[in-house]
Amino acid sequence: MTSLDEENQIKVRNEDLPPSKSEKIANYARLVIAGCSFLTFVTILIVVLILVPRALSLMNTAQRTLDNLETVSEDLKALELAEAIKSIEDNTARAMEDVSGAMDQINSLDVDTLNQSIQELRESTEKFSGLLFR
Repeated sequence: MTSLDEENQIKVRNEDLPPSKSEKIANYARLVIAGCSFLTFVTILIVVLILVPRALSLMNTAQRTLDNLETVSEDLKALELAEAIKSIEDNTARAMEDVSGAMDQINSLDVDTLNQSIQELRESTEKFSGLLFR
């Protein structure tokens, strides 16, 4: 039991002694490392808490955009755009032919004869109205 008593006495003497310069530096280095480790942990935690939800939101938005693009692509295929354009061109050509025919008929009218007929109609209605309202 003597050896245990001696060890306890040595420990008590070591605890009573002020720390040496190398022990102070080692304690200070441990404190600095612990502080840096804590700051690194807090920084990583903040990055994870802020950036991960934003990244997930961005991924969800990208997925919705891709889904919408697929829908639009399917809708465009269903429209059969080439056939619609061909139909519009055909209808426009027929309309132009009809307008051209109407213009030919208008141009074929004899304006002088039409004006003379209108004048004669006016004169005859004036004479007729004169007979009725005397």
